[in-house]
Amino acid sequence: MRSIDSTRRLGTAQEIEDYEQELVDRFLLASVGAGCRDSTIAGDRSVLFEFIRFLGRPAWTARPADADRYRRTSGGTSAGRTPR
Repeated sequence: MRSIDSTRRLGTAQEIEDYEQELVDRFLLASVGAGCRDSTIAGDRSVLFEFIRFLGRPAWTARPADADRYRRTSGGTSAGRTPR
């Protein structure tokens, strides 16, 4: 893996998708390092990709309002359920 701090130009849809996958992979590797269970990591991965599809643009452009909108419209997922 290369340094996440290095400059990268993303010129194609495939490059954007690959970079997004790399960011998710790094997040999930950090979860493994923090001792999260496999089931937790699998659930996080599922919700992350569902949110990315919902967003319809690169994940790093997401804003709090996007997450709020996602939570309101994703009633079939754990992300859309009302917190206890």
